[in-house]
Amino acid sequence: MTLEASDVRAGVIVVGLALSAILGVHALHQCGVARERAAPSVTLESKHAHYTLFRDGRIRIETVDGARTIEGDLIGEDDQSARVIALDDLASDGPARAHAGAATFDVDVAHDALEITFNPNSDAGSSDVGIRLVLAGRVVFLSGRGELGDVADESGKLATIEDVLHPIGVVARGEEMSAAIEQASAKNAALRVMRPAEDAKITLAIGNASGVWPLLFEHAKMATKRVKGNVTGAPGTSHVVGLDAEGSPILRIATDVAGHFDFGAPETVTSWYASASATRTSAPVIYPPGTAWDLKLDVSDGGEVHVRTLDADTKAPLTARLIVHGIDGTLDPSFGPDYRASGAGPIIDALRGEITTPLPAGKYRIAATKGIEWTIDTRVIQVEPGKRVDVELAPRHVVPTPDEIGCDLHVHARPSFDAPVTAEDRVLSLVAAGIDFAVPTEHNLIGNYAPSIKVLGVESELAFVPGVEVTTYMPKFGHFGVFPWQVDKPPPPFKNTDIAKVFAGARAGDAKRILIVHHPRLTREIGYFTAFGWKPGGPIPIALRTDFDAVEVYNGYESASLDHVEVVLADYYALLNAGHRYTATGSSDSHRIQYQWAGYPRTMVRADASDPLAVVAAIKAGHATVTSGPIIELDLQGTRPGGDLVMSPRTVLGRLVVRAAPWVDVTSANVIVGGRIAQTFDIPTRPMTTGPEPGTSEEAAKRTIRLDAEVRLDIPDSTWVVATARGARPLDDILPFMPIEPFAITNPIFVHR
Repeated sequence: MTLEASDVRAGVIVVGLALSAILGVHALHQCGVARERAAPSVTLESKHAHYTLFRDGRIRIETVDGARTIEGDLIGEDDQSARVIALDDLASDGPARAHAGAATFDVDVAHDALEITFNPNSDAGSSDVGIRLVLAGRVVFLSGRGELGDVADESGKLATIEDVLHPIGVVARGEEMSAAIEQASAKNAALRVMRPAEDAKITLAIGNASGVWPLLFEHAKMATKRVKGNVTGAPGTSHVVGLDAEGSPILRIATDVAGHFDFGAPETVTSWYASASATRTSAPVIYPPGTAWDLKLDVSDGGEVHVRTLDADTKAPLTARLIVHGIDGTLDPSFGPDYRASGAGPIIDALRGEITTPLPAGKYRIAATKGIEWTIDTRVIQVEPGKRVDVELAPRHVVPTPDEIGCDLHVHARPSFDAPVTAEDRVLSLVAAGIDFAVPTEHNLIGNYAPSIKVLGVESELAFVPGVEVTTYMPKFGHFGVFPWQVDKPPPPFKNTDIAKVFAGARAGDAKRILIVHHPRLTREIGYFTAFGWKPGGPIPIALRTDFDAVEVYNGYESASLDHVEVVLADYYALLNAGHRYTATGSSDSHRIQYQWAGYPRTMVRADASDPLAVVAAIKAGHATVTSGPIIELDLQGTRPGGDLVMSPRTVLGRLVVRAAPWVDVTSANVIVGGRIAQTFDIPTRPMTTGPEPGTSEEAAKRTIRLDAEVRLDIPDSTWVVATARGARPLDDILPFMPIEPFAITNPIFVHR
C-alpha cells in the first residue's frame, strides 16, 4: 500500500505512563541516546519508562523495574491494508524529544506521557493512523462492549490489556476509536487502535489497575469519584465490573489478592458486580461512585443447570438455541465471546439439545428457540449454591411449510477476514435456527461446509452448496454472491478489476450458477447500486450492468430499520418495471453468533433440500419468499411466486395466507401490483406467547394463521404482483440483540395479457 503525501492531515497520538507508586523510586537506567541524524534508534526517557523508537516504525516501551516490555509499531491504514509508518530520518533532539519526517515525539515529564504528532506533508498520511501492540495472549476489555474475543473489530473510548503487574490502557481522548484484535503471528495476537488521521489523539498508559483507569478517564475528560470496597467468596484476585444505566460494561478492574479495591470511576457508572470466572459472578449492586460506605460484592459458588431440548411432538432430541436471561436482579450470564456457538454471551447453541453448565446463584428464565417455524419454550429456574437444576424444554413445529425450506444464502465464517466464527460453529448456528439449506459466502474465498457437517453429524438437517462473496476492492464497487462454485477453483476476479470482468468470471463454466447483488445500498464501497451512482428514486444508470440473477432485498445488517429495506425494495420494483426478471432474496449476512443471528432474515424456497442443485434452480426461478418472521402464501388463480399467469379478463382472483409462530407479531399485509399497493389487510396484533403449546398439531397449526383472505385485483395490463406482511413489535422482546420488526415479501407473480 502506498500512502500519499496529499492524504496527510495533522494528528497526535499521546502515549502516557501512570506507573503505581508501589514501584518505588528507581534510578533511571542511562541508555545511550542517539544524536546523529538518521539514527537506527532513539531512546527517550520518562520517570517510569524508556521509549525506544526505531527507524522501521517500531516502538518498544520498557518499565524501569524491568517487569514488562511492550512491543508495538506506528501504522497507517487505507484500502483494507495497513503498513508500518517508517521513520527514515529519525533523529534525537535531547533526552525527551525526537523527530522524523513522519512524526515528532515529545516526553511530557509532568504527565509522564509521550506525545506523537504526525507531521503534515510527510509520506505517513493515511485515512487512519494509530498504534499496534502485541498482546501475547492477554485479555482485552473495551469500555461499552466488554471483554473482546481473540478476533474482534469494535469501537469504543477506553480499552485495557490486562496484566498482573502492569496492565495497559488506551483511550481516544473523548472520541471513539476503532479497536481491532488481529493475528500478529502464529502465537500472538495484536491490538490495533486507529483514529482518522485528521483527529488522531490516543493515550497509551501502563501501570496498575487503580493507576491506569484514572489516567484514561482524565484523558477522556470523564469526571470520577471514589469507589472502595471488597469482594468475598473467592480466594485471590477477582474482577469488579461497572455498568452504566443501559447495562453496558464501562470498566473492569482487578482486586488485590485479598479482594480489596479502591479507585476512581465515572459518574455514569450506576451498578457493579464482581466476577471470579465467566460463570461465577456476584449479584449486581447499585452503588453510585462517591457513596460514603464500602461496596460489598460476593462471588460464592453457584450451582449447575442441565437442559434437555426435545421436539414437543416426536420427543426426539432437538438442536436448538438456548437463551439464559437473569431476572429479578440476577445478571445475564456470559458463556463466552460473541463468536462461539458453544457460548456467546447468554446464548448457547445446543447440538442435539443437551447441555450442562455452571451458573451463578440467582433466578433465570431459560428459553429454547428453533427459528421462525417453531414455538419458543421457556422455564423459570432458581439456581442455588452447590445444587443442580434439571430443565426440559420442548419447542413445537407449528407453522406448516410442507413444500418449502428455509435458506440462508449469505453467511460468513472463517476464513472470511472479518468473521471469527469457525465453520463448525456456523453450521451449528444454522441448524439451531431451523435453516435447511445454506451457502457459505466467504470474502473472495470458497466456503465449504462438508467437513463441518460430517463432524457434527447433521447431514440430514443441513444441505449446502459451496459459494463465494466476490468482495471488490482497488476499486471497491460492491459485493456479489456467486454459487454453486467449485471448491478447488479460484474465485471470480475481485481486485484491480471492473464489473464486466466480475460478471463474466462469475458466469464462466456454469450457466445454472446464480449471481446475487448483495446489500446493494449499504455504502458506496460495498453497495453496487450506490457505487454506480443510482440515486434512490432516480432513473437506472446506463453504466449499471443488469445481467445478474437476484437482488438481496433484505439483508441482516439492514433488518433493524425497515426504512433501509424499503429503499432497496423501491430499486427492485423499478428493475421489475423496466422489464427485468430477478429473484428477491433475504439473508442474514451473519458474521457472529451473539449478534446478527444466522437465519434472520431467510429465503423460503419451494424445493427439496435433499437435492441442492434443485434448490439452486428453484431460487433462480423465483419460487421463493423472503422473511424474518411471517410466512406468506400468495396464490393467483393457481399461480404462485415465480410463476406466470396468462389471462384475458381484467379481474384476477386469488388468496393470501399469512402465518406466524405465536411469538412473532403481524399487524398488516399488502398486495402490490406494479409497485403500487392494490389491497391492504389489517391484522389484529396478538400478545407474545411462549411456553408449551397446547392441543393437537392441527390445532396448533391453525392458531398460527393470522390472515386468510381473498385477493381481488383489477389488472388491465401485463405487470407483476407481490405480497408483503409486517409486524410492529421487534423480535428482541424475546430474542436478545435482535431489534428486528417482522417483515416478509413474496417473489413476483408475472401477469401477462
